[in-house]
Amino acid sequence: MAKKRKKKKVKRNYTRLKRMLFGLIVIAVFINIFIFKKTSIDLYRKGYSSEERKILLDCTEEEISEYLSLDEKIDLEKWNEYSNSHHYYDYELYQRANTELTEMTVIKNVDRLYEIYEELVNLGYSRDYCRKHYSDYRIEDFEVFAKNQIDYDTAKQYLKVNGAVIDDLPQYVNSGSSAIKAVMKYSYGFIDSSVDCSDIYQIDPEDSLTAIVKDRFVLSKNYKPENLVKVDVSRTEDCTNYKLVEEAAIALEDMVSDAKEKDLEIVLTSGYESYSYQKKQYDEYANIYGTWAASVYLIEPGINEHQLATCVDLESQEVLDGEELVFEDTNEYAWLVKHAYEYGFILRYPENQEDVTGTAYKPCHFRYVGKEAAKEIKENGWTLEEYVLAHGLDYSMKKLEDAG
Repeated sequence: MAKKRKKKKVKRNYTRLKRMLFGLIVIAVFINIFIFKKTSIDLYRKGYSSEERKILLDCTEEEISEYLSLDEKIDLEKWNEYSNSHHYYDYELYQRANTELTEMTVIKNVDRLYEIYEELVNLGYSRDYCRKHYSDYRIEDFEVFAKNQIDYDTAKQYLKVNGAVIDDLPQYVNSGSSAIKAVMKYSYGFIDSSVDCSDIYQIDPEDSLTAIVKDRFVLSKNYKPENLVKVDVSRTEDCTNYKLVEEAAIALEDMVSDAKEKDLEIVLTSGYESYSYQKKQYDEYANIYGTWAASVYLIEPGINEHQLATCVDLESQEVLDGEELVFEDTNEYAWLVKHAYEYGFILRYPENQEDVTGTAYKPCHFRYVGKEAAKEIKENGWTLEEYVLAHGLDYSMKKLEDAG
């Protein structure tokens, strides 16, 4: 009897449990129906039609919440003219960041991104991160992260380096080098003129004192430095370009003055040269001697760093007076080679460094880079190119896609 009562009790408890579970399922169904209906009503209040609500209700909860949080209704019709995967909010954001793109291209790009979105999230790239970079990352850039399984924490140490190229990210990571060294080696190694490269970059020096200007690194013809001032030093009679940026002008005046106290007469032959001045000089020379001669003996407009207004060509009074034949044989030159760095100047095109600088030895040409950089360049026996490769870019530049 006791066993029978026990079996009946177990059976009753099991029946109660089934009823409770069924009740909970019914309640859950009703709750979901209520939420579904409420969400549909909320979307209706936002102005979405019946057809539009059906589409949106198939989206993820996160996406639906975004649509409901927006101040204005998204124009779904605009996007539904083309086949799409219903990522309407991202279509809008992507188009705002890339106004030149057509709706069809926007859809194509965003839908491509969503194909790898889950993988990106697993690698640490949040939805907000991806959206933040809609304007400056290509879809191919996001695919580099996913394809090479480069997580966010690894990528960010390289991407914070000015000028980092996402296509080169796998090489950075595999190099084992520091972030700056990796970026400069694999993306800008051709700053060293001995490294082959067909690309041409337009640079914006901004406030940089170490910007590289030469073949493959061009200045806009409209670039003109600010804070140009006349330099108060001795200059040749035909020197009409005696302006520099203020910092370089002060340093040059100090250097020439200190040299004079040692009975050394340093004379300025050229300072800032505008693009228009360079072009006039170049064209006149080419008309007289031919374009080949001009290309050999003159620097083309746009790749002449005199346009930076931090460079000077210097001469010795000894040469002007006929006491010496060439500048490099003078006491003034010897003193400059030894002491120019103390004032922030470097010999820009040293002897036997043509392969690196891309320019033959020019004993007369000095470049102001600031005392700290000049000291390091002097101590290491570097060229400016080697300094930049070691420290990275402190200015911006862009590849000229249509350059041959």
